[in-house]
Amino acid sequence: MAKLTGAVPVLAARDVSGTVDFWTSRLGFVQDFAEDDFAGVVRDDVTLYISRVEEQVVPDNTQAWVSVRGLDEVYAEWAAAVSTDFSDTSGPAMTGIGERPWGREFALRDPAGNCVHFVAED
Repeated sequence: MAKLTGAVPVLAARDVSGTVDFWTSRLGFVQDFAEDDFAGVVRDDVTLYISRVEEQVVPDNTQAWVSVRGLDEVYAEWAAAVSTDFSDTSGPAMTGIGERPWGREFALRDPAGNCVHFVAED
């Protein structure tokens, strides 16, 4: 029987290298590859692709969801490197951890404007 085994979110960015730098230097991802206007970063079992776009409206409307074991630990690690004032739209920021209909999560806005939700798997 056929089975889908994974997915790779594609984040949009006007500045691919700057966005890769944020995910690698501040959030502990490792650059997997970079080619022209497209790159990949990896942490544990999660891969994110970052693709260059011309219009800021694209990353401002891009979202992704990532399942996480140890949500509180990841949040604490990243809160030391990223603002937790999500209402301040001048740069990267995270929401607090909250209960949603789909589970406990926090959202992170990267410097490109993408909103990535990290949802507790445990």
